[in-house]
Amino acid sequence: MTLSDMSATRKIFFLLLCFAVCAGMTSCRRKLEKARENIRVEAVERVGMRGLTELDVVLRLRNDTGYKLVLDKASLDIFMGPSFVVGAELCDPVTAERHTTQSIATRWRLRISDPFTLYAFARRIRQQQIASVAVDCAAEGRCGPVPLNIFRGKVPLYEFLNTFGVELEELQNHFEP
Repeated sequence: MTLSDMSATRKIFFLLLCFAVCAGMTSCRRKLEKARENIRVEAVERVGMRGLTELDVVLRLRNDTGYKLVLDKASLDIFMGPSFVVGAELCDPVTAERHTTQSIATRWRLRISDPFTLYAFARRIRQQQIASVAVDCAAEGRCGPVPLNIFRGKVPLYEFLNTFGVELEELQNHFEP
């Protein structure tokens, strides 16, 4: 299954998931501040459902740093106001070798609180009503010799997207009826 074959709701979630992985792998404390500019998710090569609760995502990741990146845990949760909409948790550790661009297969476990809340979320994206939509993301691992522990709580969706240079219109394209 390719990204273009997926339902609109899944597409947006996958994009947010990829951005969270990128955020988790690009912040390795002060010593690696310069290196964070050299770590990027270049493409989502493949997305596929594994049953009803797991997702396989292959990312093309560029790591132009001198450090091996290991992401042991990662999660992404989307909220609409106080209500949890959808979340994902990395099932297995991910490693990105130094000075490489490589395809990395990841598996994520999905959590959906209520299908109607997910529908309401998709509707709000289509209507550009994102003021109450927020993203939590967390990552744990190592970036070379430095431990990696990142948590960003309830970041407004607009701000989260701006971090990666993504416009709301790009997300809306995935939620067309």
